[in-house]
Amino acid sequence: MEFVNNWLSGQYELTDYEFQIKEIDSSHPNLEVAECSLSLGISDLCDLAKEKLTEAELLVLELISMRNSGELDNMFNNIDKALILVREKATRDLILEGRLRMELGLLKVQTNSKDDPREDFEWALKRLSSMCENSRLHGLSIINKAAFHEHIDEKLMALHLYGEIPLNGEFPKEVVGFSRIGAARIMMEIGHVADACRHLYNAHEIFRNSKNDELAWHSGFQFLTTAAPYANLNAKRMLEQSGDASPRELGEEIPKPEINPLDLKEIAINLKDSEVIYSNVDDEIKKFVDEIIENTAFLSI
Repeated sequence: MEFVNNWLSGQYELTDYEFQIKEIDSSHPNLEVAECSLSLGISDLCDLAKEKLTEAELLVLELISMRNSGELDNMFNNIDKALILVREKATRDLILEGRLRMELGLLKVQTNSKDDPREDFEWALKRLSSMCENSRLHGLSIINKAAFHEHIDEKLMALHLYGEIPLNGEFPKEVVGFSRIGAARIMMEIGHVADACRHLYNAHEIFRNSKNDELAWHSGFQFLTTAAPYANLNAKRMLEQSGDASPRELGEEIPKPEINPLDLKEIAINLKDSEVIYSNVDDEIKKFVDEIIENTAFLSI
């Protein structure tokens, strides 16, 4: 989240909070800041944002701590309390209600509940798509519903949902990146390796440009391990392959993966340049990245 990144870099002071929070395009900006800072352990910013939260928003924030500590039963109680609040006339919050139904669906999956979460995911998606279209929450409701279908082995339905988040649409870039990782995972499972490589390449570029170093590393390394066996000096660059991509007709031949070594070199260098992450990965992973750089050293980017 850009606001939190700027906070970490020292661009904002405590006195800037009220002014800067108004610049965040979100239905619940203080909650979004509190969630992100809590996850990253930025206690001063989290405490500041918490002071601005409604009672229902505080209950939503508590879900993160409960999930991290495995208090799953308490999470159900927490969601029930929050749902009562957001449905009362004085504290009605249509968007937060959609968020809570999405959280309820996730919790049912996580706990292998006998109650079917399908209705929760569908309800949340309809509410959030109507109330805050193309927002972070709308995008997450699509991704979580897709993940549910993937979980119950409805891969094509999941793939269809990931496809509802366009590469160059209005969704937040992080949401687009997550959708591409999900789509790549399914493409690999059904044998569409070329599509998987393209999705992972796009995810890496999205996360790198949005300065989300950990996810850029994750998607970039996945791209390298998936794409390296298909290196071809005559292949189009991934940027061009991505631009040329279009939906295939039923029965159309599945393209064979062909990866220009320059793309392998470029992403391997990106990963090594992320020094903090690179220094902490296993030696075998370092060796793999280094060998790609060594084997493509004769190529000019």
